[in-house]
Amino acid sequence: MVNIIPIFVILLSTLLISSHGNAVESHLCGGRVFVENTIVIEAPVHEDCHWDIQTQEDRILVITALSGNLKEAQEFLAIHDGSGKDSPILIVENQKTHERSRKDLPEAVYTTQSTANIRFKKAPTSNLQLKIQKAVDCPFNLGMESQCGRIIDDVSCYCATFSKRNHASQTTYCTDHNMKLLTVESYEKEQAIYAAWGKPGFWTSLTDAQQEGQWIWESTGTSLYPGYENWCPGEPSSGEPNEDCMLLQDQWGGCWNDGGCGFTTDAICQAIP
Repeated sequence: MVNIIPIFVILLSTLLISSHGNAVESHLCGGRVFVENTIVIEAPVHEDCHWDIQTQEDRILVITALSGNLKEAQEFLAIHDGSGKDSPILIVENQKTHERSRKDLPEAVYTTQSTANIRFKKAPTSNLQLKIQKAVDCPFNLGMESQCGRIIDDVSCYCATFSKRNHASQTTYCTDHNMKLLTVESYEKEQAIYAAWGKPGFWTSLTDAQQEGQWIWESTGTSLYPGYENWCPGEPSSGEPNEDCMLLQDQWGGCWNDGGCGFTTDAICQAIP
């Protein structure tokens, strides 16, 4: 029978998650946990301990080993995809890898739904901590003219579409696949995009269509200024009122250019927890 975590432990976990981004549940033999962003659980010193894990309904869970080796840990535990008694077991070796995912991401298993059950069959012989995060599902089947991957981290997803469309159509394409048109908030993120897909023209969600000179990331509703920017020399163009949408392009080693929103080019969609 699964033990319910006492309410004071849940409150403590909530405080830790709010201030540090994770919570370590030590010396507990199982329980029920809701993952707002990230939690960390320590392997129990007892055998036959069960954890019921849940996150918000439109998200999935990703489980990695913070200490120890997840593949080797499968000798001691089973990670079930879902909370049902007969839910399938997730195996590290069976996990599909997206074509454009970063190669340095840790070994992980992803659920296909918002719940998981972790059952420790016996106590590990060495220290083992499991990191459990809320993640977005990353599609494999957007068609031959697209590529997807976890190019930033193990919880978000980015898909490049190489079917050329105008800005409005690319925005709709992303929305139709439960994603949003790209935002670029940092140098590191921009370089990760170039590392995955080079530097062809990609529409982003940055636009000043509502008010000239007031650049807004439409996907998040946030203003560009103050914030990271990487405009090409001489851009955004002054005196070109119809160039209201921003695209990444390959000149000057990769930088931003404003162009007419009716121009057709590739795009990148993103999904972030």
